Amino acid sequence: MTGEIAAAMDLPAGTEVVVRRRHLYNHETGKPEEIGASYILTSIGGGTYLEEPTVVPKALLLCIEELSGKRYATARDHWLSRLPTGEEASALELPTGAPVMQVIHVARAEDGTVLEVSESVWPADRIVVIDEYPVEPEPSEPDTPSEV
Repeated sequence: MTGEIAAAMDLPAGTEVVVRRRHLYNHETGKPEEIGASYILTSIGGGTYLEEPTVVPKALLLCIEELSGKRYATARDHWLSRLPTGEEASALELPTGAPVMQVIHVARAEDGTVLEVSESVWPADRIVVIDEYPVEPEPSEPDTPSEV
């Protein structure tokens, strides 16, 4: 587990976790589209079917809710455009200098417990981000400071 993922999980780097890796391909072209991994605390997924290299019986979040006895309450996605690692460039069949988009998704229970951290990487030229939100008629002070 990288330091970035460990920090997202509120754990020291090198802590043992259950990791479910995936490589997704375009069904029509067979080209690689996404590489990713989900990181789950061993207290939730250790010794369970989540450690098996097989498809899980239902959506991963439902498996984690069932095993942890907790429900997903909040999620935070951190998006980053960057150059790929050599391994990522090879897996995604990218030409030299082609950027990727990375998202680190942190899902928490109502009590703030991290239930799952997932990381996905896509070729940047295949990503579209759509951001839709209400526009308030009157300006107001923000609840929290900007992270910019």
